[in-house]
Amino acid sequence: MTEQELAQLVAAAAGVEQVQAKNRPGAQIKANALWEGSCSPTQPRKRVGLFLVRDGATTLATEGAHRRLTLALPFPEAALIISRPSTPQQQVTLVGYSDSARLRRMADAFGIAPEVVERPSFVHPATAETEQSQPPTANEDDLERLISNLRETPNLVLQGPPGTGKSSLALALARSMAQGANVDVDDCRFSRLVAVRGGEPDALLRDTSVLQLPLVWEFVQLHPGYAYDDLVRRVVPGTGSGGHLQLRVEDSLLPHLCRLAAARGPDKPVMLVLDEINRCNLASVFGEFLLGLDAGHRGLPVRLQVQGSGLDATVAMPSNLWVVGTMNTADRSIAMVDYAVRRRFRFLEIRSTREAVKRWYMPDAHRAELAGSLFDSCNSGLPTRLRIGPSPFLVRVLPSDDWPARLARRVAYEVLPLLCEYAKEGLRDRSPVLFGSSTFPIENQKRAAIQLAEILQERQAINPQTGESFAT
Repeated sequence: MTEQELAQLVAAAAGVEQVQAKNRPGAQIKANALWEGSCSPTQPRKRVGLFLVRDGATTLATEGAHRRLTLALPFPEAALIISRPSTPQQQVTLVGYSDSARLRRMADAFGIAPEVVERPSFVHPATAETEQSQPPTANEDDLERLISNLRETPNLVLQGPPGTGKSSLALALARSMAQGANVDVDDCRFSRLVAVRGGEPDALLRDTSVLQLPLVWEFVQLHPGYAYDDLVRRVVPGTGSGGHLQLRVEDSLLPHLCRLAAARGPDKPVMLVLDEINRCNLASVFGEFLLGLDAGHRGLPVRLQVQGSGLDATVAMPSNLWVVGTMNTADRSIAMVDYAVRRRFRFLEIRSTREAVKRWYMPDAHRAELAGSLFDSCNSGLPTRLRIGPSPFLVRVLPSDDWPARLARRVAYEVLPLLCEYAKEGLRDRSPVLFGSSTFPIENQKRAAIQLAEILQERQAINPQTGESFAT
């Protein structure tokens, strides 16, 4: 089989237009050389990597693939490594994410069992590569509660303190629905679907494969500068005849999603995630779509205030267009959603609970208890809307010898500044945090990091069942 034939087989199995083979001598196999593309968000990586590994370096290349796939970055869905030693027979190794439909299709095409890696967002702390705050993982009860509410009303807001995994829960729903239909969640995202079809959103309305997807979704990060032009319809400058400036009107995201939802039918949802909805003037952003957004007026044509040649004068929001917002209840500097908008949404509270910490450290019950106790101590006396989420307390376990120091730094430099702000606003007193029989200050981060590391180190070394040191 030639390199070109291999590339065609991989492309067909992976569901992409083409892949380019990369030759990698054994001496050049390293983790950061295994992937196509740049780290820049404007230059996304190829969806599949095809590597022809020479010099019998399959083991080295496979280890690099395993390591690279565990990083919390948007890496490809699957890696294909071809070993080409001096023998004419080719050895094929597949490495990819355990929940990747693309990997399963490629494995079926080659008739081999793949080597699987857990996705970074759900990776166990023992294998996590970074010290960045990890979002709490969603469990089945969370997803079931979310989808049952969306079946009843198309507009939902997930509200709660920061670090409770509100955005992650919405994304986990998209991943769950895609995984259940054996497709990749990234391949269901509206922007990607449009990009692979030449940037023409209307092309999706004629594509039966898109109309049959279990879900089409898009994620929008809202901010004070986000406006009606970004979501509904905008006027953009262009060049007319004779090189003169000419203005044209074009649809933004929401009308395209409305038309796609209508074309897909009532049983095929389209989901729009609006992250941090209280960071912008939501009534201004939606404009006249506030009427169509209302669950009681879904399907009612709304006349848009900006009209343009070739554009629909009215657009209706179908009931299968789900709008999921997230809102931080602890941020007092931001005005809450006004009543006209609020009554159009159902609000689902995402609480800050110790359960997420327990799940993260499972099955290490000792560290789960330590981190959970610290979580409770930092939240002691705080009202529900101000409780600190579990994310800062989710720290990878390995290497275990410096786990106490890493957790202490996370708390000292991420949690204590927030407690200080609460104290300034009179929402908490300035007393130290009581952790077991010890205390550490909230206003001296360096001192707190040292003291807390010592406390955690000491308590980590004590066997909770016998009360004796593990060393003895």
